[in-house]
Amino acid sequence: MKMHVATNNPAGRLTVLAALLASLSAPAFAAPADVVISQYYGGAGSGGALWNKDFVELFNRSSAPVTMNGWSVQYQSAAGTTWQAIALPNATLQPGQYFLVTAMSASTGTDVGQGDASGGLSLSATTGKVALASVAKAMTTAEGEAVIDLVGFGTANRFEGSVAPAPSIANSIQRGELGCLDTDNNGSDFTAAPVVGPRRASSPLNACAGGGPVAYPIVLSCPAGVQVEFGRGTSAALAASDRDSIVNNAFIASGAVPGISITGFTPAGAVGGSANATLSIDPSLAAGNYPLTITFANNDGQDASCNVAVSVAGQLTIPQIQGPNPKSAYNNTIQTTQGVVTHKVGSGYFIQDVNGDGDPATSDGIFVFANNASVNVGDLVRITGTVTEYTPSGAARSYTEFKDLTATTRLGAGYSVAPTNIELPTDLARVEGMLVRFTNALTVNGNAYLGDRGELVLSNGRREIPTNRYPAGSPEAIALAQANAANVIVLDDNIFTTPATIPYLAADGTVRSGDTVTDLTGVIDFGAQGGGGAAFKLQPTVAPTFSRTNERTPAPVVAAGNVKVASANVLNFFTTFTNGSDAWGRTGQGCTVGGSTRASNCRGADNMAEFIRQRDKIVDSLGAINADVVGLMEIENNGDTTTSYLVEQLNAKLGAGTYAVVPKPATTGTDAIRVAMIYKPGAVSLVGNALSDGDAINNRPPIAQTFKAANGGKFSLVVNHLKSKGSCGGGAGNTDSGDGQGCWNATRVEQAARLRDYFLPQVANAANDSDILVVGDMNAYGHEDPIRLLNAAGYVNEIERFVRPQGIPYSYVFGAESGYLDHALASTSLSSQVAGVTEWHNNADEPEAIDYNLNDTAEDPYVRNPYRASDHDPVVVSLNLAPTYADVTAAVAITKSGITLGRVGGKYTGTVTIKNTSGAAINGPLHLVLQGLPSGVTLDNKSGMVDGAPYLTLANTTLAPGASVTVTTTFTNPSKVSVGYSAKLLSGSF
Repeated sequence: MKMHVATNNPAGRLTVLAALLASLSAPAFAAPADVVISQYYGGAGSGGALWNKDFVELFNRSSAPVTMNGWSVQYQSAAGTTWQAIALPNATLQPGQYFLVTAMSASTGTDVGQGDASGGLSLSATTGKVALASVAKAMTTAEGEAVIDLVGFGTANRFEGSVAPAPSIANSIQRGELGCLDTDNNGSDFTAAPVVGPRRASSPLNACAGGGPVAYPIVLSCPAGVQVEFGRGTSAALAASDRDSIVNNAFIASGAVPGISITGFTPAGAVGGSANATLSIDPSLAAGNYPLTITFANNDGQDASCNVAVSVAGQLTIPQIQGPNPKSAYNNTIQTTQGVVTHKVGSGYFIQDVNGDGDPATSDGIFVFANNASVNVGDLVRITGTVTEYTPSGAARSYTEFKDLTATTRLGAGYSVAPTNIELPTDLARVEGMLVRFTNALTVNGNAYLGDRGELVLSNGRREIPTNRYPAGSPEAIALAQANAANVIVLDDNIFTTPATIPYLAADGTVRSGDTVTDLTGVIDFGAQGGGGAAFKLQPTVAPTFSRTNERTPAPVVAAGNVKVASANVLNFFTTFTNGSDAWGRTGQGCTVGGSTRASNCRGADNMAEFIRQRDKIVDSLGAINADVVGLMEIENNGDTTTSYLVEQLNAKLGAGTYAVVPKPATTGTDAIRVAMIYKPGAVSLVGNALSDGDAINNRPPIAQTFKAANGGKFSLVVNHLKSKGSCGGGAGNTDSGDGQGCWNATRVEQAARLRDYFLPQVANAANDSDILVVGDMNAYGHEDPIRLLNAAGYVNEIERFVRPQGIPYSYVFGAESGYLDHALASTSLSSQVAGVTEWHNNADEPEAIDYNLNDTAEDPYVRNPYRASDHDPVVVSLNLAPTYADVTAAVAITKSGITLGRVGGKYTGTVTIKNTSGAAINGPLHLVLQGLPSGVTLDNKSGMVDGAPYLTLANTTLAPGASVTVTTTFTNPSKVSVGYSAKLLSGSF
């Protein structure tokens, strides 16, 4: 704010020098003129600051010297009321001369150098107010009683005209034209840009064009619009001031009509004073819009005009207000309408035109924002209020509604409106605010926010994640994304707080994705939804009834084979808790990420109570799966401690020795979680040691183990947990490109390439076997880049092969769309031995509210069972591993001698002769198997056991046609029973 002194000088203005002389006897509001704040920087001391001192730069933009004796630079925080001052020396600024005032200094940043004046104030880097004042001490009023110039920036609550942009640690704010520009509007006078200079008294002079004092404009205070209901009349205040003149006139320059007038005009009493008037709207003014131009003039022949839009509301129908366009033509105007109350919710109610206009492009209903509204469903009401376009946070569109009601009149009761029949997919904007009935059955697609928001996401059928079915960016994926976006409605619960009782749960305590609801009836709302953003919502007027069309199954069902393999994400199963205790009752514990060990690194259960609930669900889930080998993801990375604990709990449920831990490999990564494996020693045996790939690309290294089945068949299991899709970073390719693959796709592709090129070949070489099964949470859906890369390398997508023909394959629900992140990829040689694959939907379809967590919902629906043991569904693979040997008994004649008891040692002996009766050689190794020996009888000279029976390996590796070989059998027979058995010949290796 710049102050000038005016007299009756015929020229209408004083020179700057005259103004300075006049200021000696001027009233308190007058101050020497035309020294302004030309630059401000407050970033010193902040991390990364480019300059080592805060500073305020002053500038004499006039054509005469100005003395600053007794002046100060003062600072106030953005919302503050207290000033802090740096007193200025008795200095005179020449026309075009700068003056540098430095404040707080720091040890880093480019040196500003010595200021022309200095003080110790710490200035804000981004938001605040700085003033040039005609007093040396801190001003005592919030506005400042001696302000010469004021700059408010960032989010400051005081400023000239409008607020200046925010500076930063890199940018100052600078007055335009090198300090010469001054329109009394901080917002237009200042820009944020890299620091100029900073300039000081010794800097080159910068004489402003034209020179001399500036003629200040008239500053207006006019409303942008005046809105009133017909027949009520209203008024609005008008004001104007001029800092170097007297405003003495006001009139309607254009748009004047009978019923609109300026009344009560009072001219300014002095230079800089305020002239005031009233814009009066007569109750008789007809409904309509009246654009006005109002002009104020001063005693120096200047004038200034403002535009005021006067709107007088008549009564419109709801369809007229809604209109056919995305936004109402009556937005931000006061209107009157009437309709029947169809529904009440926590923040207001819905009304609908009794008859409608018959136009499907215009909605017949509208929401009325009115807390504690004294209306009832079925009332016919007339309301007057402001039509507004409400845009929830994160929404891409707005929602037409009424707010700020000035009148509500009940015209009757007992009215009803028939629901409008609709079906998804459709354009719900056409029926926003209306009472509707969905004629098609709707499927639950998402229930993540049922507990804390009372929401279910519904669609026509199940929505599949586009990249689960099609390659990212393909026309098909784009089309599916668009179809999904049009096929959704959020079922709410009529309240907008956390529900005290979780709605829509069935008698068994759940409502699953895949369940359906028919004849859903309610009003179409629009608002914020769980997970961010906004959506069309249905506030039900009739209690919805759900059908369990997606039944829970007690265990996964998969085709029979000889080895069953499962992949299970156990959702941060930690035996160390976030409160620092652990499963054994110890305190002061922690979890390790990289080299850091602390409780805050732990995930999963917060305490023992949550842990027991989590553990029991996981044990029940894995027990029901009952796989021979299980790959685990998201288990605590603390050696084999947590994995061993899980095995102990499983064995307590299933029987001692049922499961064992695959000992960890040398490297398990730097994350708090790892992948692991457990297995049934009674079903498979370990071949060699576990391997892992500790390359830097893998913070959760894949691990591999080779297993051998009872029939000698081998396969290697590789368990993975690739980089997640959240929290973008990592440079090019790892940001969210919008193609559906999320963040970190480039890293996942690199991890998949590392599998293909290095780790999987290493596993095959170590096992001397090409049968490999790749499983795990790949954090990539079925047709995303990492999976396509492995498919192209010959790894067959067994979920696409076995599950896709039965329906949408999915193991995860995100954003109310379904897809599978959990994979089963078989090498070409193993794929023919895959008997079947299934996903057990015990987790992804269940609401988060029923999981093990405590205190995350108002009520606790937890039940101990295998449902919602994790957020991922397990994948179960049935292998029918080919044996490594063949039964060639049919090609030979086997002759057994009698059994005799030896006099020395008490052993029973006999011989067996095997003759090749076929026409071809029988290649070995050859093994004679003795099946069905009596209990207590053992073959002393056996070579080993196969399928529970002893065998003798023949010396002959090949048996030619007609050739024979005889072997001796020696038995221990303490009970002296008859030694009988059946013999068969096997060819191959065990």
